[in-house]
Amino acid sequence: MEQFELPYFGKVDVDRLTEEQEYMEIDFQGRKVILMWFAEEINETYFQNAKTILDDLDTFDKNNLSLLYQEFDNSEDKTVLEYLEYHLEEMHEKFTKIIGDSSTKSEKTQKLLHALKLKAIAFHDDEIVPDYVLNQEISDQVLGIYINENLEKRIAWES
Repeated sequence: MEQFELPYFGKVDVDRLTEEQEYMEIDFQGRKVILMWFAEEINETYFQNAKTILDDLDTFDKNNLSLLYQEFDNSEDKTVLEYLEYHLEEMHEKFTKIIGDSSTKSEKTQKLLHALKLKAIAFHDDEIVPDYVLNQEISDQVLGIYINENLEKRIAWES
């Protein structure tokens, strides 16, 4: 699939991507979200996944946030919890607006969890990766949700 059309990107020719298609900012829920296109080979399944995501970013975002909330309590993979605890321990004073007057560590991490926001979506050859952050001006640490062609997801903490 060499040429296709997607929301925000318009008509895309993977062999002749414009600079605007490779990296663009869109307005989403009152803030800037970055869309980055790295994919060089597109099959029909990948195209449909990308189209579904871009057609309804609100639902995509809600589903990803639900996954992050669910994984917060995962006793086997503590990636989300460790990400939040890191920010709580290392940058506590920078998140006082979010944390407020919470007294317990559990309350504080819960408030940070609910403050996660979509920052970017990267379209790679074999995965689509939305990045979630607490505040991009304070920390460059992200929780990336890697979504493969079969819509299987895994979460990674990155910077």
